[in-house]
Amino acid sequence: MNDEHCYDIVFLALAQNCAATLPGMIRALDNLRNSQIKIHAVVGENGSHDETRELLESAAASTGMISVVDTSLMSRASGRLERMALGRQFLAEHAKDMLTPARAICVLDVDEPFLEHLDPVILLSELQRMEDDDDIFAVSATSRPTYYDLLAYEGEDHSFTDLDKRIQRLRRNPLKYYSFFRNFIYPQQQRLTSDSDIHCRSAFNGLCLYQADIYAVGSYMPHSKDSWICEHVTFNRSLARATGGRMVISGALVLPMPSEHGRRTLSGFVLQRMRKLRQLVVTRFGLNG
Repeated sequence: MNDEHCYDIVFLALAQNCAATLPGMIRALDNLRNSQIKIHAVVGENGSHDETRELLESAAASTGMISVVDTSLMSRASGRLERMALGRQFLAEHAKDMLTPARAICVLDVDEPFLEHLDPVILLSELQRMEDDDDIFAVSATSRPTYYDLLAYEGEDHSFTDLDKRIQRLRRNPLKYYSFFRNFIYPQQQRLTSDSDIHCRSAFNGLCLYQADIYAVGSYMPHSKDSWICEHVTFNRSLARATGGRMVISGALVLPMPSEHGRRTLSGFVLQRMRKLRQLVVTRFGLNG
């Protein structure tokens, strides 16, 4: 670790209705700190209906390792892709003063128990690997039983930037919707599942580690407001252009795949979607209590 850096890793995350997973994330941050890794987390919260905001503010006050940011501007967006881009860009700009004195920025999803499954030794090893290789601007995680985040992936010959629109069109027909997952989504996820590294232009998969000085030059905002795609693809493309480099999906940085993305039978698929729809209604209209 380099003493001239205030932090080894600054985590950036967006949180909404994440009360169930936040205690594990907070314990994981404390574990990293106890492993002599200098860390801080900047978490943007936007209109949660559960205790997310209260848990974050309590942890911020008691530990000093979390900063809570109001990202209510996300609600102005007309669609999910625009909303996520606005939130991540706002968070990145808010944390900019922390970027230069940090070694790395770790963009993290906190609605799954990702951070608590990370080995601090592997995390530091991937950070060092990234610093030692000028061709790599970022390292993202893989997952088991399979890789899941197709929307954020872009390779030399594969891109899924239209995947969100295809899924939206098929949702009205449950059989075609399931067939698309069975015949396209699941095989593509399996194709990207590997114990070896995969070099690519863009990836996320729940956790991505960037060199801080390189992260600072990226943007989540597309050139045209009519071309909203996954915000991670927009951001990673901007870094690839700026650096001439590439990123790596690390075979060693393994997270548990979120259960909702796992391969299912037709009956299991339908039940899962019904539960997801019910939870969406519950959280959107504040019916938890």
